[in-house]
Amino acid sequence: MNRTRPTLLAAVLALLAVAAGGGSPAAGATAAAPPLPPVLSITALGIVQQHPSVYGRDGTFSALVGGRSVWSFGDTPLAVPGVSGDHWVDNSMAWTADLDASDGIALEGNRLDSTGAPAEFLPLTAAERAYNDAHDVDHCTADPCGAEFALWAGPVVPDPARNRILHLYTEIWRVPGREGWKGVGGGIAVQGANGKVTRPVQDPDSRTPTLMWTGDDVQFNAASVVVGQMLYAYGCQAGFLVMHCKVGRVPLANALQELRWRYYAGGGTWSADLGEAVNVFDGGAAGSTVFRVAYLDAYLAVYSGVFSDDLYYRISATPWGPWSNQALLFHGQPGWNGTPGYAGQAHPEFAERGGRVQYVTYVRTTGFLRQELPLVRVVFGEP
Repeated sequence: MNRTRPTLLAAVLALLAVAAGGGSPAAGATAAAPPLPPVLSITALGIVQQHPSVYGRDGTFSALVGGRSVWSFGDTPLAVPGVSGDHWVDNSMAWTADLDASDGIALEGNRLDSTGAPAEFLPLTAAERAYNDAHDVDHCTADPCGAEFALWAGPVVPDPARNRILHLYTEIWRVPGREGWKGVGGGIAVQGANGKVTRPVQDPDSRTPTLMWTGDDVQFNAASVVVGQMLYAYGCQAGFLVMHCKVGRVPLANALQELRWRYYAGGGTWSADLGEAVNVFDGGAAGSTVFRVAYLDAYLAVYSGVFSDDLYYRISATPWGPWSNQALLFHGQPGWNGTPGYAGQAHPEFAERGGRVQYVTYVRTTGFLRQELPLVRVVFGEP
């Protein structure tokens, strides 16, 4: 079946368009933040090469896992039907073992289904599958026809001590042809050594048993960074033309235990009460990247501007701030019919010279349900 769905870009734009605006200013944008390194040069390196059946992908989170750069994506329109008969999957995964990005990036590995098309790797629950099947437009037995639960992949978190990968994800409900979507919540999926991905149960009595953050809760799946054995994850909510981001942390070994999470409440304090979390910086459209840069001995955040083709960066001595004011990283290429770029991400597993050289991608729309990932080499100077 060929369905027209609200994509991640449409979801971001719709969320921002209805946001009431305001919110408190980003905490930590003070003189206590480290000095920003200047951008010495930017070089466009073409387009990230992907599976030939892929018409578009967004999300574009990546991490170094077992010597490979592993990427996760959200909505993935396809040139061929997959095992479901649909020209679409709601999430997908790819990778490369070539960590030299100076001549470009080619994602030669892909998680595929039995037909050879890119496959969804985040599994639906039995209840979610039953709902989607009942509302499937090809054999719809319940209104609204076409309604579905979908899972969008987020940050990829390696956990080598436990021989697993954690995938932070978002669950949404949407109806093709309708504007917008409804956020159901966010959770953490686990990929084992055999490649199998599961969504551990958090609350068996809940209607959304696998989700850690639900309803109007902030979902901490917009960015992540591991420091030692501590996982820091960022959750962002829309203000007026901005995404206000908070940060939570948890021992990596206990990431699946909701009661072990603590949220930064300002003033150097952490709270078990999500309601006490403060904004630590204003991030970007459809996620950000936060990572440590060795030569700076500091953390860098990279993200797309909201309703903008520009990409930005900030710096901080700690994952929770204080963060510097943002600065322009580079201007992205305009998209089809003026569609702004989004989902800007750095991929620090390809970095060179202690992090002075970084490789950054963003999503550029080239047509209806068509996207490409421009790759840009960024060279930083001394702060």
